[in-house]
Amino acid sequence: MTSPIIQKDIVTACKIETVKAILEELNGDYFALLVDESFDISRKEQMAIVLRYVDRMGFVMVRLIDIIHIQDTSALSLKETIINLLAQHSLSPSRVRGQCYDGASNMQVLESLALDARSMDERAKAMGHLESCQTFEVAFMLHLMRDVLAITNELNKCLQRKEQDVANAMLLVEVAKKRLQVLRDDEWNFLIAKVSIFCTKHEILIPNFEEPYVSSLRSRRRFAHYTVLHHYRVEVFCNIIDWQLQELNDRFNEVSTDLLHGIACLNPINSFSSFDSKKIMRMAELYPDDFDEFNMDTLENQLASYIVDVRDVDERFSDLNGLCDLSKRLVQTKKHSNYPLVFHLVKLALLLPVATASVERAFWAMKFIKNDLRSQMSDDFFSGCLVPFVEKDVLDSIPNDAIIKTFQDMKPRRVQL
Repeated sequence: MTSPIIQKDIVTACKIETVKAILEELNGDYFALLVDESFDISRKEQMAIVLRYVDRMGFVMVRLIDIIHIQDTSALSLKETIINLLAQHSLSPSRVRGQCYDGASNMQVLESLALDARSMDERAKAMGHLESCQTFEVAFMLHLMRDVLAITNELNKCLQRKEQDVANAMLLVEVAKKRLQVLRDDEWNFLIAKVSIFCTKHEILIPNFEEPYVSSLRSRRRFAHYTVLHHYRVEVFCNIIDWQLQELNDRFNEVSTDLLHGIACLNPINSFSSFDSKKIMRMAELYPDDFDEFNMDTLENQLASYIVDVRDVDERFSDLNGLCDLSKRLVQTKKHSNYPLVFHLVKLALLLPVATASVERAFWAMKFIKNDLRSQMSDDFFSGCLVPFVEKDVLDSIPNDAIIKTFQDMKPRRVQL
């Protein structure tokens, strides 16, 4: 244990067996891929790779399989790195049925700003910020964004709940769209009145809306070809609302809507009150590789028997609180083998509503593994420490003999070194 090489090999053996146990738990089934990036203590960019899947008992599992140092963060390079990692663990990209990627923020920019701030006179900086904020433009933007965010607030909170009510969320999408359209069409005068009252109260100059608009980024001698009114109403007010509407339309397009409605109809809450076989069939059509023409006919028949069974006959399905509970209960009652296509749809639904919060576990643990005292760890040693640390419950289930055998199999490599 005093040899660094031996220590690293023991750590590597633990990681190898931990990942092997995770892949055995996955059992070649479909999985969702969650990816995120963050800097470690030595300013290296690390990319965490997490799998989300349904195990043989019907439980939803979220497991870290590796963390990789990356130098090139372009989309093509990241994709190649992920594909290579999947191939290394004999995972086929064709088994991916959900993916979520959240690029790292511009940490270097933020840190350079923070460093600059330390060398400046804080009082002068604060006064400069205060003066730049005391303008009609800032007041107008703040009031507008408050109105827009208030309209989408209920939708945002609904989507962030652990057990999402998808059917209700889809209704809230339509509500948000209608309210944004009303704001755009009918509430311009009301908004201007609110901003004007605020500016008068705080002694902020209100511009003449009939004058030519002059941008703060332009020379005072170069006027725009439109008025102040046009700038605030068209260039700012209408554009911001249009962007928000476009974002909702892009994120909740026809395919996404059909998919989410199908998930909502599978939800067992309130004794399967949202069940709708037509919407579920429409969801299945979005997976042509999983449901061919023959399977679609079989699925329709299975759905008809399934809903009578779980809603009207089997009382063991009367107290379920979500899709996770449904998946576990189907396995416990062995009905997943009676309705395999329905169970397959339930698993696909469980892979979709993912978030990178699970990946943040790895970055939280990263600060303990690689810290100021151990900032020069090699990438392999760092990954070998992190994976067993994060997935310690998997490591605890692995017999010591398996780890010892893996360690002994590494002996030829140590001899070569």
